[in-house]
Amino acid sequence: MVSAPWSVTIVPLDATMTNVFEDSDRQKLLAAEAMFVRSLGQILDPYFDYYVGEFGRRCSALHDPLAVAIAIGAIAPGNAPRVPVTVDTSDGPGRGQTICDLRGQRMGPTDKEGATVRVVLDAQDQLGPVLIDHLLSFGRKLVDAGL
Repeated sequence: MVSAPWSVTIVPLDATMTNVFEDSDRQKLLAAEAMFVRSLGQILDPYFDYYVGEFGRRCSALHDPLAVAIAIGAIAPGNAPRVPVTVDTSDGPGRGQTICDLRGQRMGPTDKEGATVRVVLDAQDQLGPVLIDHLLSFGRKLVDAGL
């Protein structure tokens, strides 16, 4: 059982796989004046190739960026109940899986008494547009500073 005397928030694949950069987002990065921002667009190319098999199109899930955005308050979690969580430490095929007890959640998020882990199942807004705006704005600041 995952337990801590403080609140823990996890952002699993349920949430991150629904927040993606589309190819149009990558094209905006590639067209940016700032070399740093263009480099981000170039770096994303292999990720976009990888996700074709998952989504049927060139895009990239925003796993770590969504977790960070929620942690710093840039994006608010949507459905995020506090529930018991355990990590499979067996030697079987599920080893390392995070198992969240979501029983009883079908009628809406319900915090379980004593649970300290908040499981983010979705976000209130899509991260892609917010992140693109921030990256392009940062790029403009770099150019204005002569960098």
